[in-house]
Amino acid sequence: MKKIILLILAMSLLVVGCKKAEETADSKVNNTKETVQETNEGEKSSQEGKKIKVGIVQFAQHIALDRSREGFIEGLKDMGYEVEEETVNVNGDITLIGTAVKKLEGSGVDLIYAIATPAAQEARNSVENIPVIFNAVTDPVSANLVESNEHPGRNVTGVSDYFSIETQLENFLEIFPDCKKLGVLYSTGEANSEVQVKELEEVANKHGLELVKAGVANVNDVSLAMSSLVTKIDCYVGIQDNLASSATSIIAQRLKEAKIPSFAGESGPVENGLLLSDGIDYVKLGRSAAEIADEIIKGKSPADIPVVFSTDTKRIVNKTTADALGLDENSKVFEGAEEVN
Repeated sequence: MKKIILLILAMSLLVVGCKKAEETADSKVNNTKETVQETNEGEKSSQEGKKIKVGIVQFAQHIALDRSREGFIEGLKDMGYEVEEETVNVNGDITLIGTAVKKLEGSGVDLIYAIATPAAQEARNSVENIPVIFNAVTDPVSANLVESNEHPGRNVTGVSDYFSIETQLENFLEIFPDCKKLGVLYSTGEANSEVQVKELEEVANKHGLELVKAGVANVNDVSLAMSSLVTKIDCYVGIQDNLASSATSIIAQRLKEAKIPSFAGESGPVENGLLLSDGIDYVKLGRSAAEIADEIIKGKSPADIPVVFSTDTKRIVNKTTADALGLDENSKVFEGAEEVN
């Protein structure tokens, strides 16, 4: 009888021991889950709680530059940043850029986002202790913004809006093979434009085209310049020029009246009346600039962050302009294209 009682007691102790072991194991699993959950929530909270004060100096008011700014802010917010934004748009007045940059520097911004070459050049020359990120700059090296695209040096890096103008011209000539005299209007005061026109001249010569140039000093000269230019050309290209982009509606109207087809390096001028673009997306360029800002905030020096070049392109066609030129839906211009009016 005594042996039976001892056996029952032993079995009871074994059951209790197993139950406690299971409870301990469950407790460890639960604690681990809670720890992981707390860590994830902490990381998320940390990401969402990051604040950044951004000073933006924008050279002019037109679609490409506006989208560069919008994409930048959207990109930062999507990464979890709480963005305090201070923007100064100098509306094409170069003399105001220096004051704008100093104003932003004095307001205690974490970084300066300079949109377009003149804004970027002034920011580079005026600011030494704040990171500067540029955008909508075609050739950062020629503009003396960086030592090289791979190793910018100093406190400046950013995003280029360069895309092969030869590729765009070849695409255009597939649709309009009879083009012989290519017109371009550009600002005589933008280094960015001089680089593009030089490249365009080389490409045009290579393809047996005559490049007819019209340089202007301000927007007031555009209408008269275009009235003369359309009498000398049979096709037109809109380069990434801030003055020309600001006056695209005037340029497009003169071209439509003369039944002259046109293309542009990005979608903004097409939305304002030029015929087509196989070019870049400035919202995406802005988001690329936001990624650079994120690297800088996390401790990387701008001097060590290579300049970003876009490889994403899309075709945009202005349907209203196509109609004005007598191009129907079967035209090659519409192949793979997004239509705008």
